Amino acid sequence: MRIALIVISLVLLGCGHALVRAANVNPATPAIPLRGTLYRATQQDHTVWLFGTVHVGQASFYPLEPIVMRALAEADQLVLELDPTDQPALQAAFARHATLVPPQTIGQVLSTETQRQLQQVLDRLGVMPSAVAGMQPWAIANLLLATTLERSGYAREQGIETYLQQHAPGKPVVALESADYQLGLFDELDATQQEQYLLECLESLLNGKSAQQAATMMDAWGRADGAALQRLIEEELAESTVTAHFTRRVLLDQRNPRLAASIARLGQHGTTQFVAIGLLHLTGPDSVPSLLARRGYRVEKIY
Repeated sequence: MRIALIVISLVLLGCGHALVRAANVNPATPAIPLRGTLYRATQQDHTVWLFGTVHVGQASFYPLEPIVMRALAEADQLVLELDPTDQPALQAAFARHATLVPPQTIGQVLSTETQRQLQQVLDRLGVMPSAVAGMQPWAIANLLLATTLERSGYAREQGIETYLQQHAPGKPVVALESADYQLGLFDELDATQQEQYLLECLESLLNGKSAQQAATMMDAWGRADGAALQRLIEEELAESTVTAHFTRRVLLDQRNPRLAASIARLGQHGTTQFVAIGLLHLTGPDSVPSLLARRGYRVEKIY
C-alpha cells in the first residue's frame, strides 16, 4: 500500500547514544547508524518495544543497530502488521478486494484522460496493459508505485519485517492485522475517489515526484533524521488530495486505535513484545505510542 512507503519520526537521535552505550557497544568501534525510530512502553510486567519501519528495503539498510537487535532477541514475540510469509492470505485478499468483477475491465471504468496517463506510465515501466486490466484503480496505483520503488532499488523482499524474521529464528510471530482487513480498507473509496487516487499517483509518477519523495524519505529513515521525516510527512498529509485524505481518515485514524488495542491485549500475561510497524503509526497526537500512554503505559522515546 502507498501509505506503507511513507515514513516518519518525531525527534532526531535524542538519547539513542546513551542507550547504545547501555547495550555494551564500544563507542570507539565504527557505529552502525541509527535508523527509523524506537520507543519502549511499559506497564507493570508488560514491555513493548516499538520500532518504526519501512516496508521495502535494500542491502545498505543492514545490519540494524545493536539496541534494536538486542531488544528483538530479548522479546518473547515478534509482532508485525502482517505476516509477510502468509502469501495465500494475501492472494485471497487481493482477489476479494483489488479486482474488478468480470467481465469488467479497467478501460470501462476510467476516463479517457486517466487511461491516457495510465498507458504512459505502463509504457515507461514496461508493464503490459493486460497485467492490470482486471484490477481496481487503487490497486493499479499501488502496484505502479511498488514497481517504481523496485526499479529504484527498494524491494519488499529486503523490507525490515523480512529481515527481523530472518534474525529471530524460532521466535513466535504475531500479526496485528489480516491482509483481508488491510486491503478491505480501500473498499471505502467509491468509484470517483478511486479514479482520482489513481490519477494522483499517475501524475506524481510522470513528473518524478514519487521517486524523489521516496528517495528523500528512505534516506531520512536510514539516518533516523526525525526532523526531516516529520517535515516530509506533514507536507504530504496536508495536501488537498484524495490520497492525503484517505491516509489521514482511514489508514491512520481508523487503524491506530485498533493497533494500540491489539498490542495492549498481548501484554495480558506479562510478556515482552518487539513490535515493528510502519513508522507513520508512531507519530502525532493520536499515534500508537500516544494511545498506549492513554492506556496507562509509561512510554519512552529512545531515539
